[in-house]
Amino acid sequence: MLRKAGIIGYPLGHSISPHFQNAAFEFSGIKASYKAWSTEPKDLADKVNALRGTSFMGANVTIPYKEAVIELLDEIDDWAEKVGSVNTIVNDCGTLIGYNTDTAGFIQAISEYGNYDPSGETVLLIGAGGAARAAAHALVGSKVGSLVIANRTYHRAERLASEFPEKDKVSPILLNGPSFFNAVDSASLIVNSTSVGMKHTSVEDSNLLEGICVKTSVLVNDMVYNPLETPMLIHAAETGARILTGLPMLVLQGAASFNLWTDREAPVDVMFLAAQEALAD
Repeated sequence: MLRKAGIIGYPLGHSISPHFQNAAFEFSGIKASYKAWSTEPKDLADKVNALRGTSFMGANVTIPYKEAVIELLDEIDDWAEKVGSVNTIVNDCGTLIGYNTDTAGFIQAISEYGNYDPSGETVLLIGAGGAARAAAHALVGSKVGSLVIANRTYHRAERLASEFPEKDKVSPILLNGPSFFNAVDSASLIVNSTSVGMKHTSVEDSNLLEGICVKTSVLVNDMVYNPLETPMLIHAAETGARILTGLPMLVLQGAASFNLWTDREAPVDVMFLAAQEALAD
């Protein structure tokens, strides 16, 4: 029987997950296929419920459903429950279990590919959705010195910040407010967890740091991976800052999902190559 997996989100014109997950299945000799399942909000519950079928291994979950999907699942891994965000669903004989592999993928990406250790550092995190929640928990768990969460809607940033007992360590601000410019100036790492800059969206050409000079000592990481170099990263590089694309996190969190579905070690190098080829095309 051909096993099935896929990615649930809306819209999904930007997704390259099928390219590298299918490459991993083929390399590993696993009879499975992975597809992009663009799912409108009204169809989310039915799509998730269909994953209980015997042919389904599970799914990845992306914008805008990483939080909304939780109530549709039977069980939530302890870490995913703490984070409050699910990006991986595993079908265990009809029981749907939610996991979060974004946190591990994010920390591994900034550490191994960005040469950055967040311990004791000041970080600016832009966004307050599911991806931001994963990054925030990962950073606090890695003993970040100070974490500033900036969002266009202040109460969402405030809500995310309130999840952490370390009130003196995590603070919310309004994106593009007076405090935002100070936060950019103080941070050693700036992370965009929103869809701003993503291909095939209304904010494809937007730059969250427009008009702001970023210090050369700063690492700027955009979780958006398509295009590989977003307007924000291009701008940061032009000001002399170090940049990290969203590709390492994407592949690494996908590799962790592969491990959960198959109980096999993911061929990370194969997945990276397939992802790079997909973006080049």
